[in-house]
Amino acid sequence: MPYIYGVLPPIASLRPFDGVLPVKPHITIVRIKEPKVVSLNFKPFTARLGGVVLLPSRNKPRYVALSVEPYSEFFELRKALEALLGGYMEERYGQFKPHLTVYSVRLKRPTLDELEPALREASTLSGSAFEVKSVTLMDTAGGEYKQLYTLELR
Repeated sequence: MPYIYGVLPPIASLRPFDGVLPVKPHITIVRIKEPKVVSLNFKPFTARLGGVVLLPSRNKPRYVALSVEPYSEFFELRKALEALLGGYMEERYGQFKPHLTVYSVRLKRPTLDELEPALREASTLSGSAFEVKSVTLMDTAGGEYKQLYTLELR
């Protein structure tokens, strides 16, 4: 089963479109093989949402997301969790690129015109900010993002 430690910002799900479905807005920090609860000493910080991005690439979009800053804080948070999780880590992609995932693309080979309504809707979040006060261990099976445990940052 897929598990993640991630940030759940105080953002409501966006509306659905044909072939582009909203997911629970989240920022994945690390993927792990099985659930492991850890204790973390990390101070809260403010995150800012940037522009809309298509992941894993513009040519083969599977998700609609927004970039997030500050990269350094998210990277340090990831390193702190990696140190605690060791052999529990499971990674698919090499370089960590923090982002807020908001949509799952269900269309095969979508055009930008087909994605445009979702891209426009996602862009309404660009420029907003929120306090990162916790990291949540979640079970992501079936795209439900079921919360298992929350670590308060302090």
